[in-house]
Amino acid sequence: MLSIVVLACYLACSAWLASSVYRAERHSARGQRVAGLTLGLLAVVAHAVLLWSALFAKPEMAFSVAETASLIGWVIGVIALIGSWRKPRFTGIAAVLMAVAGLVAATTDEGARSFALKEHNWELAAHIILSTTAYALLTIAAAMAIALALLDRRLRSRQPLGWLSILPSMEALEVATFQAIGAGFAILTLALFSGFIFVDDLFAQNLSRKTILSCLAWIVFAILLFGRRRFGWRGRTAARWTLSGFALLVLAYFGSKIVLESILGRHWG
Repeated sequence: MLSIVVLACYLACSAWLASSVYRAERHSARGQRVAGLTLGLLAVVAHAVLLWSALFAKPEMAFSVAETASLIGWVIGVIALIGSWRKPRFTGIAAVLMAVAGLVAATTDEGARSFALKEHNWELAAHIILSTTAYALLTIAAAMAIALALLDRRLRSRQPLGWLSILPSMEALEVATFQAIGAGFAILTLALFSGFIFVDDLFAQNLSRKTILSCLAWIVFAILLFGRRRFGWRGRTAARWTLSGFALLVLAYFGSKIVLESILGRHWG
């Protein structure tokens, strides 16, 4: 099964990248990092093939919960790979993100469709691309916010960092977190706008819960970015707002979709 191969490549990449951080002072670290990046490249390419065969190569297009998570995971994998290649100090967090991408890739549904989207056009494709990219960036931001919270707790309690030592410094991690939030917020804004423009009768297509929760998440991230700029929010305050906004996004799509399909027996589109 291709999904198992993809998972193995992602996990191997994650292990090699994490190991290269632990051995940063040794000459073998660079070779391990290159090997990890190579495995990561194989992983995202194989993941793309998996998504193509599961989503786009079939005559009827549909996005189940697992398929959507896998698509978001692929974007996370690509961003993590590029980030680790361009900025080696983020290799540790990239290792964590590659493992996450692998786990969601393993859930990709390669079976038959139980439903299909009624419309296929560039407007819908643009909305899907924007939404997926926004979810991926904000997922990365949430992961880094969790890492920041764990680092802060260890440092405050004066405990050894342990595996957290593979992460970059708190300052670098905090800057990267807000960069991901800023980019994710901008793309989420475009995704919401495209939804209101391109999706006909938005509140009559079983989309009202998703729309309302997504707008609430947008408001939370807007407040967070304003608080960061105006009041210098950081640390625990920033982490709480980040995770709150991310939780609303998860409920907006995955929570609403699970309820709609598994309980009510309906679907979007």
